[in-house]
Amino acid sequence: MTSAATPKGARRRSRLIEAAGELLLEGGFDAVRHRAVAERAQLPLASTTYYFASLDDLMAEAAASLCSHDASAVSERCNALPRRRRGRTATATALAEVIVSVDTTIQQLSARYEMIALSARYPMLREVVSDRWRTLSLCHLDVLAKSGRVADPAHIAQLIGIEDGAIVGALGRNGVRPIDAVRDVLLEVIDVLAPRA
Repeated sequence: MTSAATPKGARRRSRLIEAAGELLLEGGFDAVRHRAVAERAQLPLASTTYYFASLDDLMAEAAASLCSHDASAVSERCNALPRRRRGRTATATALAEVIVSVDTTIQQLSARYEMIALSARYPMLREVVSDRWRTLSLCHLDVLAKSGRVADPAHIAQLIGIEDGAIVGALGRNGVRPIDAVRDVLLEVIDVLAPRA
């Protein structure tokens, strides 16, 4: 059963999603188990199967919640970016600060890419990952427009792919901040993929 028709039920369901999200950030998808989620939420073990059809359903809800928070943070940073013409370095820096941010934790970035990788095995995650990608695409268009640059959808997809590669590479290396890795790789391609208008 997946009932949460009462306010109490909605609160319990929300606590379970939040607990599963915390576990996902701390230990990845392998850490999200019925017992661990129930203990973290301080609810009976049976509540995980009462409010969610399966563990996959609970993980997808937790992933959707994390992606929603991540996408909201990216959108807020994008909206706060002032409009002004930017050169190569300033545009690469602006994109890196909007997409990664100095405040984004390694755990958040790891969860972001674990979700992408696991979406091949968990169909429920595909929509979550696709929605996040659409948000990122719109933010890229906005940052570039605010910087006096243009890019078509194919080039936006290439920029996102390049950024993803830089972030994943930085996650596997000591002493490399993902935000710096993104900025550095964008410096090499920004004038080609997003020329000045």
